[in-house]
Amino acid sequence: MTTQAKKASESESHLTWIVTPSDLNRHGTLFGGQLLSMADRVAAMAALRHTRQDCVTVSIDKVDFVAPVRNGYILDLTGRVHFTARTSMEIYVEAYAEEPRSGERQLVCEAFFSFVAVGDDNRPVPIAQVELETERDRRLNKEAKERYEARKAGRSKTRTAQG
Repeated sequence: MTTQAKKASESESHLTWIVTPSDLNRHGTLFGGQLLSMADRVAAMAALRHTRQDCVTVSIDKVDFVAPVRNGYILDLTGRVHFTARTSMEIYVEAYAEEPRSGERQLVCEAFFSFVAVGDDNRPVPIAQVELETERDRRLNKEAKERYEARKAGRSKTRTAQG
């Protein structure tokens, strides 16, 4: 395990995908679950790059589907670590869709993923802290700290409908 802080930019990961008919729902737009799966993958790549450890998704705090994505559009997803705790991190993922003929790009999804690094025994392991580089990193970090504290405070409360 590395103890030296790592720059947020070192974790930045990208995924590009062209939307095909098999990705579409009955409305002729990309399934939200398909986009969420791709977002989870790019977040996983960012977590791996930051920690150089196996990592698992533990929660998705917020997902906003902003606009529909149509057949033939090119999707560009980017994930970047902007908050770390002892064994966990939060990763912001954004997805842009590009209409290939016009080149027009539009934000279509934003999400916050929480990951935990795990060792060979699948138990959490300490990770390097993130070194914030941009004003956006600092803003996302501040908001992530609030979400992290809220999650910690809510752990003693019932978390499922099984209650």
